[in-house]
Amino acid sequence: MWQSSPPGSIYDYIRVASFSIGADGLIEQWSRRAAGLFGMAADEAIGRDPVEAFMPAELRSDGHRRVGEILDGKEWTGLVPFRMPGESGAHGLAEVYVMPSETADGERAALCIVVDVRALRRIETDLAASQAIFGQSPFGFVLFGTDFTVVRANQRFATVFGGAADDHRGRTVDDYLPGPEAERLAATLKRVLETGESVTDLQLVGPTPGGTGRRHWSMNLYRVHSGAGRPV
Repeated sequence: MWQSSPPGSIYDYIRVASFSIGADGLIEQWSRRAAGLFGMAADEAIGRDPVEAFMPAELRSDGHRRVGEILDGKEWTGLVPFRMPGESGAHGLAEVYVMPSETADGERAALCIVVDVRALRRIETDLAASQAIFGQSPFGFVLFGTDFTVVRANQRFATVFGGAADDHRGRTVDDYLPGPEAERLAATLKRVLETGESVTDLQLVGPTPGGTGRRHWSMNLYRVHSGAGRPV
Protein backbone atom coordinates (compact mmCIF):
# COMPACT_ATOMS: atom_id res chain seq x y z
CA MET A 1 0.00 0.00 0.00
CA TRP A 2 1.41 3.38 -1.05
CA GLN A 3 1.12 6.28 1.33
CA SER A 4 2.74 9.67 1.46
CA SER A 5 5.16 10.54 4.24
CA PRO A 6 4.21 13.77 6.02
CA PRO A 7 6.73 16.60 6.43
CA GLY A 8 9.15 15.87 9.22
CA SER A 9 9.89 12.29 8.22
CA ILE A 10 13.31 10.73 8.83
CA TYR A 11 14.41 11.73 5.32
CA ASP A 12 14.01 15.39 6.21
CA TYR A 13 16.34 14.89 9.15
CA ILE A 14 18.94 12.83 7.32
CA ARG A 15 18.95 15.08 4.22
CA VAL A 16 19.21 12.42 1.52
CA ALA A 17 19.67 13.61 -2.07
CA SER A 18 20.22 11.89 -5.39
CA PHE A 19 21.50 12.63 -8.88
CA SER A 20 22.72 10.62 -11.85
CA ILE A 21 25.77 10.83 -14.08
CA GLY A 22 25.69 10.01 -17.79
CA ALA A 23 28.26 8.12 -19.84
CA ASP A 24 30.16 11.37 -20.41
CA GLY A 25 30.61 11.88 -16.66
CA LEU A 26 28.28 14.86 -16.58
CA ILE A 27 25.17 15.29 -14.43
CA GLU A 28 22.16 13.89 -16.26
CA GLN A 29 19.42 14.07 -13.59
CA TRP A 30 19.23 16.31 -10.52
CA SER A 31 16.73 15.86 -7.68
CA ARG A 32 15.08 18.69 -5.77
CA ARG A 33 16.78 17.48 -2.62
CA ALA A 34 20.14 17.74 -4.41
CA ALA A 35 19.24 21.31 -5.28
CA GLY A 36 18.53 22.02 -1.62
CA LEU A 37 21.71 20.32 -0.36
CA PHE A 38 24.13 21.81 -2.88
CA GLY A 39 22.41 25.14 -3.50
CA MET A 40 22.09 24.68 -7.26
CA ALA A 41 18.88 24.34 -9.28
CA ALA A 42 18.42 21.55 -11.81
CA ASP A 43 18.73 23.82 -14.84
CA GLU A 44 22.13 24.96 -13.55
CA ALA A 45 23.38 21.50 -12.52
CA ILE A 46 22.38 19.30 -15.47
CA GLY A 47 25.22 19.02 -17.96
CA ARG A 48 27.92 20.03 -15.49
CA ASP A 49 30.87 18.00 -14.27
CA PRO A 50 30.03 17.19 -10.61
CA VAL A 51 33.71 16.99 -9.67
CA GLU A 52 34.47 20.46 -11.04
CA ALA A 53 31.25 21.94 -9.69
CA PHE A 54 31.27 20.67 -6.13
CA MET A 55 34.68 19.34 -5.08
CA PRO A 56 37.47 21.57 -3.72
CA ALA A 57 40.28 22.09 -6.25
CA GLU A 58 42.83 19.97 -4.39
CA LEU A 59 40.55 16.91 -4.54
CA ARG A 60 39.45 17.08 -8.17
CA SER A 61 42.20 14.90 -9.62
CA ASP A 62 41.23 12.02 -7.35
CA GLY A 63 37.55 12.78 -7.98
CA HIS A 64 37.93 12.43 -11.75
CA ARG A 65 39.76 9.13 -11.25
CA ARG A 66 36.94 7.83 -9.06
CA VAL A 67 34.28 8.82 -11.61
CA GLY A 68 36.23 7.01 -14.33
CA GLU A 69 36.33 3.84 -12.23
CA ILE A 70 32.61 4.08 -11.50
CA LEU A 71 31.75 4.47 -15.18
CA ASP A 72 33.87 1.37 -15.79
CA GLY A 73 31.45 -0.53 -13.52
CA LYS A 74 32.98 -0.19 -10.05
CA GLU A 75 30.64 0.56 -7.14
CA TRP A 76 31.97 3.07 -4.63
CA THR A 77 31.10 4.46 -1.19
CA GLY A 78 33.02 7.16 0.64
CA LEU A 79 33.16 10.50 2.43
CA VAL A 80 33.59 13.49 0.14
CA PRO A 81 34.15 17.13 1.19
CA PHE A 82 32.00 19.39 -0.98
CA ARG A 83 31.82 23.10 -1.64
CA MET A 84 28.89 25.33 -2.51
CA PRO A 85 28.85 27.10 -5.91
CA GLY A 86 30.96 30.25 -5.70
CA GLU A 87 32.98 29.05 -2.69
CA SER A 88 36.60 27.96 -2.87
CA GLY A 89 36.96 25.81 0.26
CA ALA A 90 35.01 22.86 1.58
CA HIS A 91 31.52 23.70 2.84
CA GLY A 92 30.50 20.33 4.26
CA LEU A 93 31.07 16.60 4.25
CA ALA A 94 28.87 14.18 2.30
CA GLU A 95 28.65 10.41 2.43
CA VAL A 96 28.22 9.31 -1.18
CA TYR A 97 26.94 5.96 -2.48
CA VAL A 98 27.63 5.52 -6.19
CA MET A 99 26.10 2.61 -8.10
CA PRO A 100 26.91 1.86 -11.75
CA SER A 101 23.86 1.85 -14.02
CA GLU A 102 23.01 1.86 -17.72
CA THR A 103 21.21 4.27 -20.01
CA ALA A 104 18.37 3.24 -22.33
CA ASP A 105 21.02 2.85 -25.07
CA GLY A 106 23.11 0.49 -22.93
CA GLU A 107 25.78 3.07 -22.12
CA ARG A 108 27.39 3.05 -18.71
CA ALA A 109 26.14 5.62 -16.22
CA ALA A 110 25.91 6.00 -12.45
CA LEU A 111 23.33 6.73 -9.76
CA CYS A 112 24.55 8.75 -6.78
CA ILE A 113 22.92 8.86 -3.35
CA VAL A 114 24.23 11.61 -1.07
CA VAL A 115 23.77 12.01 2.69
CA ASP A 116 24.74 15.13 4.63
CA VAL A 117 27.15 13.82 7.29
CA ARG A 118 26.57 16.82 9.56
CA ALA A 119 22.86 15.96 9.71
CA LEU A 120 23.73 12.36 10.63
CA ARG A 121 25.98 13.58 13.44
CA ARG A 122 23.18 15.79 14.79
CA ILE A 123 20.82 12.82 14.79
CA GLU A 124 23.39 10.74 16.70
CA THR A 125 23.70 13.53 19.29
CA ASP A 126 19.92 13.87 19.62
CA LEU A 127 19.55 10.11 20.06
CA ALA A 128 22.24 10.07 22.73
CA ALA A 129 20.48 12.89 24.60
CA SER A 130 17.14 11.09 24.29
CA GLN A 131 18.65 7.87 25.63
CA ALA A 132 20.18 9.78 28.56
CA ILE A 133 16.85 11.37 29.48
CA PHE A 134 14.82 8.20 29.15
CA GLY A 135 17.42 5.86 30.57
CA GLN A 136 19.00 7.80 33.41
CA SER A 137 16.30 10.11 34.74
CA PRO A 138 14.92 9.42 38.25
CA PHE A 139 11.51 10.53 36.91
CA GLY A 140 9.07 8.36 35.03
CA PHE A 141 8.82 9.30 31.34
CA VAL A 142 6.15 8.05 28.96
CA LEU A 143 5.69 9.12 25.34
CA PHE A 144 2.21 8.85 23.86
CA GLY A 145 1.67 8.80 20.11
CA THR A 146 -0.96 10.90 18.36
CA ASP A 147 -3.36 7.96 18.79
CA PHE A 148 -2.82 8.22 22.57
CA THR A 149 -1.16 4.83 22.89
CA VAL A 150 2.23 4.49 24.58
CA VAL A 151 5.13 4.68 22.13
CA ARG A 152 7.90 4.55 24.69
CA ALA A 153 8.41 4.48 28.46
CA ASN A 154 11.57 4.57 30.54
CA GLN A 155 12.67 2.04 33.11
CA ARG A 156 11.69 4.25 36.05
CA PHE A 157 8.10 4.30 34.78
CA ALA A 158 8.17 0.52 34.31
CA THR A 159 9.56 0.02 37.82
CA VAL A 160 6.46 1.70 39.27
CA PHE A 161 3.84 0.20 36.94
CA GLY A 162 5.36 -3.24 36.42
CA GLY A 163 7.14 -5.19 33.72
CA ALA A 164 9.89 -4.02 31.38
CA ALA A 165 9.84 -0.68 29.60
CA ASP A 166 9.02 -2.32 26.26
CA ASP A 167 5.98 -4.05 27.79
CA HIS A 168 4.17 -0.70 27.94
CA ARG A 169 4.16 -0.06 24.20
CA GLY A 170 0.62 0.14 22.83
CA ARG A 171 -1.06 0.65 26.21
CA THR A 172 -3.50 3.46 26.95
CA VAL A 173 -4.38 5.52 30.03
CA ASP A 174 -7.10 2.97 30.84
CA ASP A 175 -4.34 0.45 31.60
CA TYR A 176 -3.02 2.64 34.41
CA LEU A 177 -5.88 4.55 36.01
CA PRO A 178 -9.48 3.88 37.11
CA GLY A 179 -12.34 5.15 34.90
CA PRO A 180 -12.84 8.79 35.98
CA GLU A 181 -9.12 9.53 36.33
CA ALA A 182 -8.33 7.81 33.02
CA GLU A 183 -10.98 9.93 31.30
CA ARG A 184 -9.55 13.10 32.83
CA LEU A 185 -6.02 12.27 31.72
CA ALA A 186 -7.21 11.28 28.22
CA ALA A 187 -9.06 14.59 27.86
CA THR A 188 -5.98 16.51 29.00
CA LEU A 189 -3.72 14.65 26.59
CA LYS A 190 -6.12 15.45 23.76
CA ARG A 191 -6.13 19.14 24.69
CA VAL A 192 -2.34 19.31 24.85
CA LEU A 193 -2.03 17.61 21.45
CA GLU A 194 -4.61 19.89 19.82
CA THR A 195 -3.51 23.21 21.32
CA GLY A 196 0.20 22.74 22.02
CA GLU A 197 -0.31 24.25 25.46
CA SER A 198 1.59 22.38 28.18
CA VAL A 199 -0.05 21.23 31.42
CA THR A 200 2.02 21.08 34.61
CA ASP A 201 1.30 19.45 37.95
CA LEU A 202 -1.79 17.54 36.87
CA GLN A 203 -2.87 15.70 40.02
CA LEU A 204 -4.13 12.12 39.58
CA VAL A 205 -5.04 9.35 41.99
CA GLY A 206 -4.86 5.62 41.31
CA PRO A 207 -3.47 2.26 42.39
CA THR A 208 -0.32 0.55 41.19
CA PRO A 209 -0.19 -3.07 40.02
CA GLY A 210 -0.22 -5.32 43.07
CA GLY A 211 -0.71 -2.36 45.42
CA THR A 212 -3.45 -2.14 48.02
CA GLY A 213 -3.74 1.61 48.49
CA ARG A 214 -4.14 4.63 46.27
CA ARG A 215 -1.17 6.62 45.03
CA HIS A 216 -1.11 10.32 44.22
CA TRP A 217 0.64 11.32 41.01
CA SER A 218 1.79 14.67 39.63
CA MET A 219 2.14 14.77 35.84
CA ASN A 220 3.56 17.33 33.44
CA LEU A 221 2.39 17.02 29.84
CA TYR A 222 4.07 18.55 26.79
CA ARG A 223 3.48 18.28 23.06
CA VAL A 224 6.49 16.93 21.17
CA HIS A 225 7.29 18.05 17.62
CA SER A 226 9.30 16.79 14.67
CA GLY A 227 12.01 18.95 13.15
CA ALA A 228 9.44 20.31 10.71
CA GLY A 229 7.10 21.31 13.56
CA ARG A 230 4.60 18.45 13.10
CA PRO A 231 3.19 17.12 16.40
CA VAL A 232 4.38 13.57 17.00
